Amino acid sequence: MSRRAILVTGASSGIGLAITRHLAGQGHRVYAGARKPDDLAALAEIANVQPLRLDVRSADEVQAAVELITAQGQGLYGLVNNAGVGELGPLLGWSDAQLQRLFDINVYGPHRMTNAFMPLLLASRGRIVNIGSQGGSITSKYFGPYTMTKHALEAYTQALQLELAPHGVAVSIVQPGGVATRVGENAQGATQAHFEQTPEPLRAEALQVLAAMSKPAPPRSDEPESATNRKLSDPAIVCTAVQEALFSDRPSLRYMVGTEWEGNRVLHALLDKLLDANDGSSLHYPRERLIALLDEHLAARHSPAGDLRE
Repeated sequence: MSRRAILVTGASSGIGLAITRHLAGQGHRVYAGARKPDDLAALAEIANVQPLRLDVRSADEVQAAVELITAQGQGLYGLVNNAGVGELGPLLGWSDAQLQRLFDINVYGPHRMTNAFMPLLLASRGRIVNIGSQGGSITSKYFGPYTMTKHALEAYTQALQLELAPHGVAVSIVQPGGVATRVGENAQGATQAHFEQTPEPLRAEALQVLAAMSKPAPPRSDEPESATNRKLSDPAIVCTAVQEALFSDRPSLRYMVGTEWEGNRVLHALLDKLLDANDGSSLHYPRERLIALLDEHLAARHSPAGDLRE
């Protein structure tokens, strides 16, 4: 594998830092975006890493990053859009400004970065990897705004892949489940504010949930995983998927990673959507026709020619 230049946003901690360390450890030149001086200083201590002051909401900082990387003369092969926030809270507990900020980071950020670096990525016939979430396929109470952004990122990624494939740039999305990072801790203050400002008729419920969140129970390793007994994965599984998306000869559009329980939860949600679409349309295909469609797609997926999305 030749050494490549790759930009990772949100590289100060968690998944972003793990991806940065992983790629840099393989000898790649990693431009690591972060906002805080202490984080930038820590990133500078990692071999093969060049830190960049980069807030994906700032057009000026994004443009400065483009100019710096262009001036280095190595070009840019990979863009990993990882920067994001994971605040939770009932939908009624979000103001317009708070929801706008969430979308500005989680959705407009990848769009802003991709547009700015497109000339370099086209020149290298490179790769774009968006870090999404299993929440791009499912949702639940209190996860509404966050999963809205991840659903949007799914649509963005798929449309971008269709548009750029003829021009030699591959696009993928990695969909982690629960990962052992500080994302929840980092968003704790904002999450608390959303629950505290939730009005009626959900106020009493929101305050009860908030009280329970202040005394979280550790996972019970001797019991099966469930919605109340989540078992977090190591960030290494995300790094493996990102590497595959960046360097595989035939990268997939989607890489779902996480525990078996999480994967089953997503598959069941997608099956429900399939049945809803079938029942709510003029089709009303019988079971046999649905099974035949599944077999057709499986055969196409495993054929040398590709799958039905292409």
